Amino acid sequence: MKITKFKRAFLLSIFVGISGTIFAQIQGAVKDPLNRPVPFANVLLLNEADSLVVSGVMANEEGTYIFTDFKPGKYILGVSLIGYKPAWSAPFEIKTSNDHLHEEPIIVETEAQQIQDVDVVAKKPIYELKMDRMVVNVENSITSSGNTALEILEKSPGIIVDRQNNNISMAGKGGVQVIINGKQNRMPLEAVMQMLDGMNADNVKRIELITTPPAKYEAEGNAGIINIVLQKSEDFGTNGTFSLGAGVAKREKMNASLNLNHHVEKFNFYGMYNVNFNNQRSSITTYRSFPANDNIVESNGKSIRSALVLYQNIRMGFDYTLSSKTTLSLLTNGYIRDYEMDAWNNINYLTDNVESSRSRLETEELNKWIHGMGNINLNHRFHEEEVLDFNIDYLNYHNDNPSDFTLENYGSSGEFIDGEDIEITKTTPIDILVGAVDYSNSKNEKLKWELGFKETLTWFTNDVAVQYFRDGQWEYDPELTNKSWLNENITAVYGSANWQMTEKTGVTAGLRYEYLNSVLDTKEEKGIVDLHYGKLFPTFYVSQKLNKNNTVQFSYSKRIDRPTFNELAPFVTFVTPETFVAGNENLLPAMSDIFRIDYQLKSYILSFSYTTTDNSISRFQPVYSEDGERQYFISKNMDKSENFSALLALPITVTDWWKMQNSISWVWQRLATDYEGTDIDYKQNYHNISSNQSFTINKQFSAEISGFYRSKSLAGIFVQKPLGRLDLGVQWRSKSQNSRLNLNISDVFKTQLLKREAHIPELNIDNYYELDFEPRVLRLTFTHNFGNKAIKIRERNTASEEEQKRVTN
Repeated sequence: MKITKFKRAFLLSIFVGISGTIFAQIQGAVKDPLNRPVPFANVLLLNEADSLVVSGVMANEEGTYIFTDFKPGKYILGVSLIGYKPAWSAPFEIKTSNDHLHEEPIIVETEAQQIQDVDVVAKKPIYELKMDRMVVNVENSITSSGNTALEILEKSPGIIVDRQNNNISMAGKGGVQVIINGKQNRMPLEAVMQMLDGMNADNVKRIELITTPPAKYEAEGNAGIINIVLQKSEDFGTNGTFSLGAGVAKREKMNASLNLNHHVEKFNFYGMYNVNFNNQRSSITTYRSFPANDNIVESNGKSIRSALVLYQNIRMGFDYTLSSKTTLSLLTNGYIRDYEMDAWNNINYLTDNVESSRSRLETEELNKWIHGMGNINLNHRFHEEEVLDFNIDYLNYHNDNPSDFTLENYGSSGEFIDGEDIEITKTTPIDILVGAVDYSNSKNEKLKWELGFKETLTWFTNDVAVQYFRDGQWEYDPELTNKSWLNENITAVYGSANWQMTEKTGVTAGLRYEYLNSVLDTKEEKGIVDLHYGKLFPTFYVSQKLNKNNTVQFSYSKRIDRPTFNELAPFVTFVTPETFVAGNENLLPAMSDIFRIDYQLKSYILSFSYTTTDNSISRFQPVYSEDGERQYFISKNMDKSENFSALLALPITVTDWWKMQNSISWVWQRLATDYEGTDIDYKQNYHNISSNQSFTINKQFSAEISGFYRSKSLAGIFVQKPLGRLDLGVQWRSKSQNSRLNLNISDVFKTQLLKREAHIPELNIDNYYELDFEPRVLRLTFTHNFGNKAIKIRERNTASEEEQKRVTN
């Protein structure tokens, strides 16, 4: 578990070699008279004496620019852009090669003199469709305010969030990887979902649904990548945003968040804190039928759950400019999630359609997650087009999940028969160390390429104990009590190139190699999991622009879906006295080949994708113990699965004040496997329709209606019933646009209920369950921006934000 001396020396040489180079630097921004950024303006660096051009750059989409290749001297800056009057800065002097000049924003006016009468403000649509991804602009959604990031994901086109199994699927496929700010992590998926469920949507700028990730990203996740882009800013001065919100469903909800950015000279600080309190009331309905002693036994269960959930997340970092081309950054991130739940579970048993007994199971559960992460980043730009980026991360997770159960059994007429106390303890500390080096070069305008290396080391302990209080003493259940240890390391190298062959034709090709060592031991047995293998993961894209309005793109990629850590580690959770959720140490990784074709006509997109997967992983699948008395829900490998999907995106502008974003998707699924000795071959078609309607009432008031409907689909051997959701929201903005007040209601008709059933007589499987997570909530949220609106901080990403995926229950 140690980094070799050679690796340490290599990484140290990067620090020493890069940080010694020093260059001058000029940074600034282009703004309009209303202090809004002007993107893609031409910025020229001119000699003050003769106005000769020294260098020129184009401002980015946020209106910011940077000059690095010039000598000390006296200069002025000039700005030009079609539709705007030329503008110049005041003269300034760069005295030494180590000077860092932060220019005041250059204000440009439109050619028309009536700028003060213009009321239209550019606003991105809720859904932006690009060739390789769909972008959900959360910051522009009225119905998103006060919600959590997970709730925004739930109503994103093509996304299915399974809260019960801590799983997310995209375009009908599981194995989704969630990343933050474009960087990958190994956070357990349960931890990711908890983080998103506690993160205020006001802290999220946009969500990117990437269906065919390039070679730079880990090959993990056969459905694609969901990139959560947090609100950040990047220039000079001080600014921030705070929000306060309250909501009510059956119980109260409250949330608050603060974003703060401060950038002066060489130092840049940024931080985010948010807290989310949810007094939640949910219910689970279960049904099971099985043969026992030549009889048919049925159990009907109803669980009413009251939970208090307090989630706190903090993210802080700073950047220090060592030179004009080298930046050293430190980042820390952490959260605490406290979950305290009481549940009453009533189970009725019928034998041959006659009630035979009843059980009452009282549950008290605590589930606490504590996470801390530290990152060191060194970024060096040899030139604007040549960048070397080094990251080293350390992450720690600690999960403490004790549960107490009191079981009482009654006869059919209600007389007490017997009872017992059950106690479960589960602790899981997880440690992850990640190092990564990435190099990119785009000096040639037609050929851009990048190389990278990454090493990930993971180790954890999972300690689960189940004991019963019988005859005055506690007795451990040997079948459910276990202690396990996992040690894993993944070494990865990649290379990719983007070649713009002609003005209309572009090709991107990449190859990633990953080698994995993974060993899982238990107290009773060594090497339950003992995997050692290397795999190549190619990616290929070709894009052809037919004309101004028509583009076609084809892509292929090979992906892997590895079991999450807690899926591998033995654990147990009671559903009823004879039904459990458990881990599966025999779970294997799934391999997928993904083909995709996209056609774009102006802003309309039609996409087709086909995925074939070996050893696909299906979560929450039922199996029986050897004696047939206990049923476990585990993650299982399915021999073969296929998925074909089509997506049609239809943005429509009805009038100047009414805009629509519609998407229609159709998915064909096939699952073929040997399931506990029985061959099954299931096929299912389903469709998903989503729509977002935005209305501009006047300068200060706007409204939004959003919703989706999803027809019957497959979830392993389960059939998922249709579900849908409708959200309504209105928004008021102050005249200065610095403050806004949102009132919205989610799931108006309370139709987002998760219902699944499985009927396989040859396997004695007859199950049904329904989950109601109390989705209908009325929320009021106030948000205020303060300080310099133009401020932006450097996008701070880490090597391990992908590593935060595989910690999941």
